[in-house]
This record gives sequence, C-alpha cells and structure tokens, in this order.
Amino acid sequence: MRVLVLMEVGADVRVPPDRDPRSGRVREEWLVREIDPASSAAFELALKLKIGRSDVDVTAVHLGPAGAESRLRRLIARGADRAVRVWDEELSGTQAPGKAVALASAVQAAGFDLVLAGAAGVLDAGGQLGVLLAQHLGVPCVTQAAAISLAHGEAGAGSLQVTRALDRGFKERVEVPLPAVVTVSAGSSPGETAPSPASAVALLAAQACVVPVWDLADLGVPPERLRQTEHVLKYGLPGPPRPRLHPLVAPDPTLPAFDRILKLVQGSVKRREGRVVRQPAERIVEEIFATLRDEGWLDHLRPGTSGSE
Repeated sequence: MRVLVLMEVGADVRVPPDRDPRSGRVREEWLVREIDPASSAAFELALKLKIGRSDVDVTAVHLGPAGAESRLRRLIARGADRAVRVWDEELSGTQAPGKAVALASAVQAAGFDLVLAGAAGVLDAGGQLGVLLAQHLGVPCVTQAAAISLAHGEAGAGSLQVTRALDRGFKERVEVPLPAVVTVSAGSSPGETAPSPASAVALLAAQACVVPVWDLADLGVPPERLRQTEHVLKYGLPGPPRPRLHPLVAPDPTLPAFDRILKLVQGSVKRREGRVVRQPAERIVEEIFATLRDEGWLDHLRPGTSGSE
C-alpha cells in the first residue's frame, strides 16, 4: 500500500513572531519556519498505519524550495521510506488551485493508494488543497480525519475506515474505498502527544538518502495551465465597451473660431449607417455575433480580461 503525505511548511507557533517596529506588522520573512501542525498530524497517522505492516510504504511529498530538504530528511529519519520535493520557479507565489495541479501530477507520477494532507495550514488556513487535489485525481475525499485504519470491503476491495472530528466534540466514522484523499486537522486526535524525536543514527542515515526534485517539465505540467488555474473567475452583466482613444488633428488655424471649436467637439466621431442583412437565420446569427465581437461587446468573456463585478 502506497501512502503519500503532503507536507506543508508554515510558521512555528511556539515562537512569538517579531513585529516591524515602524509599522507594527508581522513580516513573513521573519517567521520561524517549521512543518505545519496539520501536516505533522497527517504524518503521524501515516506512521501509525505502518505499525505492524510490511506492505505499507510512506512517502513524504513537499512543494517548496531547497530550504525544506533538511525537514524532509528528518521525516525519513522518523520513519518515512522516502521523500520527494516538487519545485519550479513558476510555482513561486502559487495559491492552492495551482499547487493542487502540480501536486496531482506528482502524486500520479509517484503512484498512490492513499494521500494524507493537512486540513488547513497555520498561515493560510484555506482548507482547499486536499479537496482540490482529490478533484484533479478523480478520487473521493474525506476531511477532518482524527484516526484511520485499514479495512476490507466487499469482494476483497481495499477500503479505509476514517474517524472524523466534528464540531462540539462529536465524531463520525465513515468508510471510503481506496484510492482516496484524507485531510487531517491539527490536534484533532484526543490525547495526542508530541512526536518522538529521531535518533542520531537515523538522522545520519537520512543525510545519505537522495531526495529527488521534480519540476514542471518532469511532471508534464505546462506553466500556462497554472496561470489558467490561478485565474479568478469574474461574472456579471456585460457592460458597454470602453471608448478607444484616438488622436485629434489640430484644426486649421485659418478657420473661424466657431468652426475650430466644432471640429474639436466632434473629434473623431463618424456617422454610421445601418445595414440590412437578408440571409438565412443561421447566417444572420453569425453576422450579429461577428459585429458584437468586433465592436468589443464580448471582451468580458475573453480570458485575462476583467468584467463587471
């Protein structure tokens, strides 16, 4: 069974953040970076799933620059079989929709039966990555997991029993067929303890492990797909096209003042005459659509243009 754990790096909440003395704001570059608590809880569930089973293979996957490799090696020392880092300069500043596209390709390339991810990070707390990832992979998704265990459904098909942590202390047990994506919340398990540190021998052995780095070219993801995914969809009623600026030619100074003012007021406005189209209905529709397109009435439907809010 191949278990992939998506590791996010956030801020260490145990260290008080420094504030800019002039503005009073917390600067992101001053934060102490550490593995996100929700991702750490997902990794602990993966290790518990591995206890007593030789057929469970755990892989830690992280999307980020080279500064996170030391943390990935610590995960190998704590029990992960391998680690993979996904990074490309095009991914810098990417939000959850773009990350889901890149990670979905990485998960498919690595092969998976179960994907565990943090439900929400400390910095963004959007809670969208796991759900979007499951949508791109075409597999079911279970959120807010507190405990997981392997089960076998009908006809020997592998399935997973998930205990979900609900509001007001309630719990829900669901069974989901594999492959699947499960998101885990930080501190959702009762009696949760801090993870035990890795031994010095395991840390030294992890330093010799190779952590492969996959970029967008390796994953077969074109950068244009990320830009389209990150594009914010806007909707609203179509508005009139914005007038185009046309340079005005200075009127002839020999003309009378009234004529010069009249030419400046008229600008580049030209009289237009209507046109009667006597053709079949299909051809008339094409003519109307071409006119609206050429005059700019459909510009709000083109990608990369902002419409009315």
